[in-house]
Amino acid sequence: MIKYYLTGLTLKAFSCCDPARRFYRSLGNVLGGQGRRTGKMPFYYYERVQRNVAVCQKYAPLQEHDLLLELGTGWVHWEALTLRLFFDFQAVLYDVWDNRQLDALKSYVGQLAERFGQNGFLDGCDFDRARFLVQKIERASSFDEIYEMLGFRYVVDPAGLMEKLPRGSFSHVISAGVMEHIPAKTAPCFVSNMASLLKPGGLGIHSINITDHLYLYDRSASPKQYLTYSELQWRLWCQNGVQYINRIQRSTWLEMFATAGFGLVEEGGAYANLRDLRVHPSYQGISREDIDCTTLDVVVKKI
Repeated sequence: MIKYYLTGLTLKAFSCCDPARRFYRSLGNVLGGQGRRTGKMPFYYYERVQRNVAVCQKYAPLQEHDLLLELGTGWVHWEALTLRLFFDFQAVLYDVWDNRQLDALKSYVGQLAERFGQNGFLDGCDFDRARFLVQKIERASSFDEIYEMLGFRYVVDPAGLMEKLPRGSFSHVISAGVMEHIPAKTAPCFVSNMASLLKPGGLGIHSINITDHLYLYDRSASPKQYLTYSELQWRLWCQNGVQYINRIQRSTWLEMFATAGFGLVEEGGAYANLRDLRVHPSYQGISREDIDCTTLDVVVKKI
């Protein structure tokens, strides 16, 4: 657990002021960018493509005049970009800061194309069309060139509440590894605003990582170690502004979606056996399913 606490304190130090936060992001982009340019793409990126394409094929295939909103696009705009290889649509790519890495994007889509058709991966998709677009992306000299080619628009909004986007205009909204970073106090407003952006019957496709992110640095900790701390303990020892997580659990997310006017279409995710975890009394009322849930995957539809 030493690495767990040291990492938490280090991240708190990087969160102390704006210059420190900017330095952290710059450092992370340089070091992480090198790995993404030259290294293997994590396997879960393939899994996300497979899931997103399957969900759209099953519930709401994207059409030429549809407008998709991707939330928290990060380095490579992965969700919208990979769906665009197989469907015609337009998209708004929304983020709170600019972490874009063109070389990483090209590396990842190239690795994706190498997997087309292997072991049933994305069976039934038009790989000729997808490879044609991948080749054009790999030849692009800028993000703007890619956006013009694909019909995308990039929006950076530090407020992060989507209040300047057109209401009732989107057919799909999608995110992966984003909503656990929304401030806990504004999460209900965030989900409500997201619903207001969708057309009636619009689809939401979200994957929420509910694990303790400090666990990634120290596997001697529990995947849900944060459940052992009170709000005060967590805020003093571990909460930080550069890798913030809101500690919102599965049932609370589902309740927020329902309150905002979403119907649950499909639920999945990942679970760990955490029966030996001693949760803090403030979490004693939550269900076994909530405690064990480490990833929540939902498909929701605006009613």
